[in-house]
Amino acid sequence: MKYKGYNFTVMGASHKKARKPCQDASVSVNKDDYILTAVCDGHGGEDYFRSDRGSEFAVSAVKQCMKDRDIIPMLTLYADDEAKIDAMLIQLEKSIISKWNDLVAQDYAEDPFTMDELENVDPRMRMRYAVGDKIEYAYGTTMIVNVVTDDFWFGIHIGDGDCVTVDHSGNFSRPIPRDIRCKLNLTTSICDSKAIYNMRHHFSKKIPKALFISSDGVDNCFVSDEKLQDFYSMIMNSFADMDESFAILELLDYLPKMSQKGSGDDISLGIILRR
Repeated sequence: MKYKGYNFTVMGASHKKARKPCQDASVSVNKDDYILTAVCDGHGGEDYFRSDRGSEFAVSAVKQCMKDRDIIPMLTLYADDEAKIDAMLIQLEKSIISKWNDLVAQDYAEDPFTMDELENVDPRMRMRYAVGDKIEYAYGTTMIVNVVTDDFWFGIHIGDGDCVTVDHSGNFSRPIPRDIRCKLNLTTSICDSKAIYNMRHHFSKKIPKALFISSDGVDNCFVSDEKLQDFYSMIMNSFADMDESFAILELLDYLPKMSQKGSGDDISLGIILRR
């Protein structure tokens, strides 16, 4: 592969101060036939008290569905057929949602909600949780996925956060538009009963020079898209100018400071760079 994927997740400054768990999760997978990055951001709020598990389950579901399904050869075969590509990506999204719900159900069966967990939940949701209804909401999370092969790339997104690409001329773009329903503390989620209708995706045979996905903890550290682009340019320059291990250490050192000075939220990044 001409590309390589990286992932970074750090606990937010406000979560450390409040002694809350990190609700983000991320992963990078570097295979011979594809590169994958995924970023998942568990919801804040008392009703979503297991969202840290939910984001981890979403990462696991993405990895498992990519491993189990012959999605890469099928997308390669039908790369010029827009309708079939769309249908295959929707089927992949359905598989991820189904696998995530299976992992949630298994976790709940093995570890039912406790009275301590339910103590601060909204009374209406507490009643539903108490009878085993809508338990997946407690695990709610967003999800962003990027996959790059030698012939194409695709992205899948539900909820807030961002997907930004940089072409070979250095131009930034947002190929998966932001969901306008995601405002302030509101976001669409993989836990929604009709999550499949809130999924967005993008497929292209034009592979960018760099692809970035991020939780909203990153976006909220910057006052403008231009400042966010400067941050991504800094990352690209670091990996271009330094040994890979030093570039990784520098970024791991910088991200907690960025959270402290900026959003205070957990921060997750998925990066795919041309070697």
